Amino acid sequence: MNVSLAIWLVLGACAVAVATDVATRRIPNLLTAALAVAALALHATMGWSSFLLACAMLVGVTLLGFVAFSFRWLGGGDVKLLAAGAAALGFPDAVPFLIYTSIAGGILALVVAIAMGRLGSVFGSVALVLRPFAFKGTVAVAPKSPIKLPYAVAIASGAAAVALSHTVVPFLRLPL
Repeated sequence: MNVSLAIWLVLGACAVAVATDVATRRIPNLLTAALAVAALALHATMGWSSFLLACAMLVGVTLLGFVAFSFRWLGGGDVKLLAAGAAALGFPDAVPFLIYTSIAGGILALVVAIAMGRLGSVFGSVALVLRPFAFKGTVAVAPKSPIKLPYAVAIASGAAAVALSHTVVPFLRLPL
């Protein structure tokens, strides 16, 4: 099984994505498309079941990502990078990849909010979003100047956690 090749593909794509996302807040479509094609080609060499599972990961994460994108929780490039990365890693590694990416994203959001002196307004926005669940009839309002995170950093952190779980930090492997 070419698990290490898949991890290297994702780490390489994430390195480029981090550089472009930090500099421009964009992730190139060519990068995510190349990762997706490489992921499907890699899994095609492993048989039909691996290929179909990679396709399912690509489509499933993309669909879930569309929801996050529609709420402006993630950018389009972030969704495409997550989906291509999950497809490359396949099952079961895609699950911890997505979990560790979410954790890293939360930490990144807190660090950026603290660095910008906006932690209070971020918590206020979270309260507005959660308020409709507590009080019927109220509507959350987006902040006037939302913080745009270079989420490729969180995605790369999730990929690095998966890579480390296969090497020097095996306790990061989730029992799936």
